[in-house]
Amino acid sequence: MPKSIGENEGREIAHGLESLGLKEKEALVYMALLELGEVGSSQIARKTGLHTQFIYTALAALETHGLAQHVVRRGRKKFSGKHPRALVRLVEQQKATADVLAARLDAFTSLPKEQRFEIFQGNTSYVAHEFDILKETPEGSEILIISGSGDRFDHEMRSVMAEYETLRIQRRVVLRYLGSRIEREYLESIKNARALFSYRLLPGLFTGLVSTVIGPSTISFKVYGEPVTSFVVSNEVIAGSYKQFFETLWKMAQS
Repeated sequence: MPKSIGENEGREIAHGLESLGLKEKEALVYMALLELGEVGSSQIARKTGLHTQFIYTALAALETHGLAQHVVRRGRKKFSGKHPRALVRLVEQQKATADVLAARLDAFTSLPKEQRFEIFQGNTSYVAHEFDILKETPEGSEILIISGSGDRFDHEMRSVMAEYETLRIQRRVVLRYLGSRIEREYLESIKNARALFSYRLLPGLFTGLVSTVIGPSTISFKVYGEPVTSFVVSNEVIAGSYKQFFETLWKMAQS
């Protein structure tokens, strides 16, 4: 049998649910549903100590959020909670709505283009950010890389590389890579194994510990230490400037 939620843990979870947009009573009712299974409102009232009127209001809101459902059995409503993964879908829907609204409002704003600075530390954050860069790159466009550490990228992405490459090919995103001469053998093997990939080589000192990735509106400086860390600047103007710098180096490099 599943264990019951303790008092301290219950408070922490309730606060977390509230941070996702649920009201206090909605959070309490949702947790009660997950613990009790399919029940009537009286059992929820005994579990939560809430008045029935508050319970029905909370249940209606939870059903709207896709976190609860009900059936009618022998003329009486029985309620149950949706799997906690529904919380992830709820946040994804909110993000999708926010993205659409932000895009629509952008046409009316007189604010300067947004600039952000973010730090992603650790393998999980690194991988998630690499997928973000790929998804934000327009289909048929390209990602530019200045590095001497291609094998470190492979190492960090090893568990999801097939998924990453499938998505990249589907979106027809080209990778252009500027590396050091000592990487020639490695890069040639990558070129033969990965579609939409090209490279050129530059002389110079590449430590293999830092790389620069230029996306449509971001520049990522990746430091392959312990843990791996990405320093990301989001600004279309700066990204465009780095792209011009890349093109200058590309012309100077050897194929």
